[in-house]
Amino acid sequence: MSKSKAKKQRLHAVRNGRFDVEMKRGTQTEISTHVRKTKTKKEKLDQVRNKHKKSTSGWRVEKVA
Repeated sequence: MSKSKAKKQRLHAVRNGRFDVEMKRGTQTEISTHVRKTKTKKEKLDQVRNKHKKSTSGWRVEKVA
């Protein structure tokens, strides 16, 4: 991978004696590291069933093979 233009400028500034701004950054990442997954067909059906269960009594989802 190539270096971005901003990173090139930061490295050039550090080589010329300026403060390294990367040192100001925290060690904790700003992105979430937990695993995301899509819902299965059964989980989607359960979500719909549970959502509508409160408002309409007697409504049920038939088993889908």
